[in-house]
Amino acid sequence: MNTAKQIVAPIAVLLVTSIAFASVFAYYPLTITVSPQEPGVRFGAGSNVGQPDIGTGNTISTTIGQSGTSVSITIHPTYQENYYKNVTVITNSDDNAMNVYLIFDSVLINQNVTVKLFVYEGTTKVTVLDIASQSIGTPIRVGQIASGETWQIDLYVNIPEGTSITGAQYQVTARLVYTPSSETPPANPSSGR
Repeated sequence: MNTAKQIVAPIAVLLVTSIAFASVFAYYPLTITVSPQEPGVRFGAGSNVGQPDIGTGNTISTTIGQSGTSVSITIHPTYQENYYKNVTVITNSDDNAMNVYLIFDSVLINQNVTVKLFVYEGTTKVTVLDIASQSIGTPIRVGQIASGETWQIDLYVNIPEGTSITGAQYQVTARLVYTPSSETPPANPSSGR
């Protein structure tokens, strides 16, 4: 009998407690309409893609994603200063001017090596970014690209003589963000603001 009381008493307390802390949920309807659009800003091949690069059989390589919304650039610099002109372009075919940002996700560059990204609109320099000194995960405003305009991207690489380059491969990953808004974009949109 004592054992039955020991079992029943905690169950009774549990039942009373669960009733006291019962939760109520009200559900309201919400409709979200997602209407995908063709991208207004796209990457394209620069005029020097496919041209000979330093090193036997090497070429300046740019791979553009199927929709023009991604780009991968491969260059083959050597010691001292190297300048790669017009390796990719960014074109705004939207009716709106777009504010453009870069968010660097990783910068894997030898600390002695300098890599700069130059953005030109025709012969006018829009901006220059020293990639190795950029904050990871922070939106950096590049500028505003007008409707119908195309920007050319140049790269500068300086590898000091004496730096070990045998088997070296430096890589930078970033996201290009464009918006007609004047607000700074969130750095990690899948996590919210």
